[in-house]
Amino acid sequence: MSGKRGGWTGWFRRLRPIAPYLIGLAVIVGLVLAVSPGRFATAARRFDPAFAPIVAGLCLVYYLLQGLRWQPLLQAVGARLRLRDTMVLNLAGQSTGLLPGGELTRAVLVSEVAHIEVGAAVATITVQELLYTVLIIAAAVPGALHHSLAAIGVVVALAGVVGVTVILTVEAVFARLMTVVEKVPVLRSFGADAAALQRETVTLLRRRDTLWWSAVSALQAVVTITMFWVVVEAIDPGRLSWPDAAFVYAVAHIAGAVSLGPGGLGGFEAACIGMLVAVGIPFGVAVAASLLQRTADKGLGTVYGGAAYALARRRYDLKHARVVRHGQRRRRRRSSVDRAGAPGGGEA
Repeated sequence: MSGKRGGWTGWFRRLRPIAPYLIGLAVIVGLVLAVSPGRFATAARRFDPAFAPIVAGLCLVYYLLQGLRWQPLLQAVGARLRLRDTMVLNLAGQSTGLLPGGELTRAVLVSEVAHIEVGAAVATITVQELLYTVLIIAAAVPGALHHSLAAIGVVVALAGVVGVTVILTVEAVFARLMTVVEKVPVLRSFGADAAALQRETVTLLRRRDTLWWSAVSALQAVVTITMFWVVVEAIDPGRLSWPDAAFVYAVAHIAGAVSLGPGGLGGFEAACIGMLVAVGIPFGVAVAASLLQRTADKGLGTVYGGAAYALARRRYDLKHARVVRHGQRRRRRRSSVDRAGAPGGGEA
């Protein structure tokens, strides 16, 4: 019996790293089977290839805007990078978008090149994504007003974002939460990192320029929603309005953010399909549009990121890049950014 238990334990340990992928893929396969593979293929073949360059261009513009928005936040925590360096590193970070924790790769790359702590870089991403999510939800409001019952999703999402903001910015609430964390053995070791992240986040949120630069985040939201709308339009023209696309995308974005799958795999697709059906899109078209949207977003992002990462490895000597724990000293060779004369960040 002990041998059998050991065997099961070994299998569990092997499967645990890929469990989120298995769950996400199971959800996607289940959705395709629900609509039937034949109907799904028929709906997917309706995609007008003339829209493909538009989708690819919008995807690239989104990540370029993300890098532009990131620049002033990085400058605020002491990262001395040119705008072009931030753009390259931000895009390179998308190469691991479908890996667990892959969204933090860009923080690791910047910490290696700019010689700042990973925790500070993560704080900039936290602020960036928090403001971006608020703007995504704001864009969803006009569409939500036309679907009162389905608008519950927007209200729940907004409540969640407000809750996270309160935890991060109200000292008393954060301190009470940390008291609970300290009592949980599994979470206790993350207490110091969480406290440091909270301090950095509050500092960034209180900066006046953080608010002004949110205009770029608003443009990001418009671009990504437009890309989603174009994908649906390429499959079923005239069926989905832009406000409804914003509404659907916002709910799916939040669902993907809270799901266990890497890159929101599974959660985004299920919520997106459900919301598309709720606004009147046929089920088969909804499944095809959701999966094609994810292919365009994460698929193209991975391709763009892979190319940028190959460039970054040569330009910044990232052959031995690794996550550096907050507070530890790092020994690394001077990056090409330093060799170029520690560039300032006046371009943003």
